[in-house]
Amino acid sequence: MPSARSAVAASAPPTTTPLQYSTTAIEQAYKENSAVLGEPAGITECRTDSYPCWRTFTTGGIYVLGAARQPIIVSGAIYLKWNTLGGLFRDTVGSPVAGMDCDAALNCQQRFHNGTIYAQSTGPAIVVPGKDSIYSHANELGWPLADPTCSSASICSQTFERGLSYTRGNEHRAVTYGDIYTYYKDKASALGGPFGVPECSDRGCTQAFDRGRVFSSPRLGTFTMTGAIKDFYLTYPGPELGWPTSEEQCGLAGGGCRQQLEAGRAYWAPVVGPSMISGGILSAWSSSGAESGALGYPLFKEICYAGTCYQRFHSGAYLVWSPGAGTHLTAGAIGAKFERYSTYLGGPTTSREMCGLRSGGCLQQFTYGKMYWAPGVGAWPIRGGMETRWRSAGAENGSLGYPTSPEYCSLDGTGCVQYFQGGQLTWGRGIGVGGGYAPA
Repeated sequence: MPSARSAVAASAPPTTTPLQYSTTAIEQAYKENSAVLGEPAGITECRTDSYPCWRTFTTGGIYVLGAARQPIIVSGAIYLKWNTLGGLFRDTVGSPVAGMDCDAALNCQQRFHNGTIYAQSTGPAIVVPGKDSIYSHANELGWPLADPTCSSASICSQTFERGLSYTRGNEHRAVTYGDIYTYYKDKASALGGPFGVPECSDRGCTQAFDRGRVFSSPRLGTFTMTGAIKDFYLTYPGPELGWPTSEEQCGLAGGGCRQQLEAGRAYWAPVVGPSMISGGILSAWSSSGAESGALGYPLFKEICYAGTCYQRFHSGAYLVWSPGAGTHLTAGAIGAKFERYSTYLGGPTTSREMCGLRSGGCLQQFTYGKMYWAPGVGAWPIRGGMETRWRSAGAENGSLGYPTSPEYCSLDGTGCVQYFQGGQLTWGRGIGVGGGYAPA
């Protein structure tokens, strides 16, 4: 397709009518571009003695859209395509806004008010509708391969050499390209249409679709997150566990699903909803049988404070990781009280409870103290000076028996009390020199 040369229009005298100015400008443009326009097919005309004005030829047309404006030439395959779409007076693509832009191989494109028409040196011309015409993504998408296809729901898509454009009614056009598009071609029915454009960083690219979000990384591969796992990952700080490294795998115990992440796993199961698990807690849980073991599925995500992290499981038990102690289990009646007293006791230093105490009681050791449980008494923590004083009185085997409450301290720090089966221990600054315990 020979390329048309744009004519330079002279300024129109103030008394020149649109028809007079356009006749002169079109004649000048025709002299320079007759080879691509062919023979005249009509005279110069204007719309109701106003702009636009035009003249048609056997293989093209010249158009003047305003006073002193440069004539625009539309010719060849682009001209034929434009006319099939209604030409100048239809809003399908509207009037031309620039001349043809052709490369050395005579592949040409031309912008119109509501779209762009592309014509290769071989093959039919193709229209890309829309005012934005995806110019900013032309390098990523490449050349259009076909006209748009639209459904009855006003959803239109168009394929390109390296991508796809997608429009929902009057919404802004979405495009997908690159590795995400390559992946999408085999999963279009499952994913639905794209939103926006690929969001890229040094890690890779990610893009939202109707029914999921695709993550594509040269290092990790390309995978989709969907449903509750995706929503949980995006709502809570899931990205701290990295991007997905597998597709979602379902058919687990209780109808559950999981997805592997760079630094952990995401889970969903009907009985617990979505959750995430990582690090030492994940390792210990996996060793216990994971979701098929006694602990069941993890709940929510791990909670961390002062370097200690813990996570609850469907069984009600907790796995707790702390520096130096590693990961240990606390369960049953003692485990049920762990979260309430986690900052008071710290993490467990062993997963084993010591049982066989008086009246069938048990204890578990924690970083800063112990938790005791006995039938009819329940589970209660004890630590520090209270524990030392209680043990000097015989601990659970003494007259005080098991603790029946936590330690209560005044807001000003002047006194504390803890209750036991056989009485109470009180610490106060006024008891003894520098403070002491009662009974002594």
